[in-house]
Amino acid sequence: MGIFSSFLSRDQDYLPEETAAVQPVIEDRPSDFPEICNEMPIEVVEKTGRVLNTGLITSHQGMEISVGRLPGGLSFKICPPDSTVYVRGCDNKMTQFYLRATVEESSRTQMKLRDLEPEVHDNHRDTFRLSVNAPISIYYMSDERQERPEACTLVDISTGGCCLQSEYLHGEGEVLRLKVKLEDYVAMDFVGEVIRVVECGPKEFRYGILFAQLKKEEINALTKILFNMQLGNRREHSRTEEGHW
Repeated sequence: MGIFSSFLSRDQDYLPEETAAVQPVIEDRPSDFPEICNEMPIEVVEKTGRVLNTGLITSHQGMEISVGRLPGGLSFKICPPDSTVYVRGCDNKMTQFYLRATVEESSRTQMKLRDLEPEVHDNHRDTFRLSVNAPISIYYMSDERQERPEACTLVDISTGGCCLQSEYLHGEGEVLRLKVKLEDYVAMDFVGEVIRVVECGPKEFRYGILFAQLKKEEINALTKILFNMQLGNRREHSRTEEGHW
């Protein structure tokens, strides 16, 4: 999906003499402000990186945006007016952005944010993250031929790491091999470190996995896949992205 700018169309009929002609709205944004457009998927998060709402930009003007639910999405979490939140996403060039914002309005179906301002955000774990429900296999590092997979469920994934759920017990600091298959994209191999373990039920554990630092081209390829999945994009050429890293 390409980014497009909003224009005010000029009425072809003559205006009354006393009525001034409509002038285009000029967006007053700093040079480092990202290019955003309607229907762009974004996440609204807390300072800690915890996701509050995932949605689509429904309108934007100046330093304000409105956010609606994704198709099939459930209700939004309501945020107090005037509270500070953060907006993250990526543009059509797969460039990630991070903005600080103030909540103008918040309901179960939409959010209005104002005073958007670019913010430097160097923590690569707080990147564009996609919630999924997909199979993932993990292996011990000693299993170089990947002959003894542990079948688990992928909960979410970003270019920095992932969250998975498993009946197998692993400890913080443990390094594992992971094989991820997202829809009909090429399977991807990662090396990751367990940085968080949460028991979520009888013999059920959730793991926060930090990937070994990816190369720039690997980050770009994975970000493009996640972005296309978020949009429900089914472009055939995106299925050929290299995934064995």
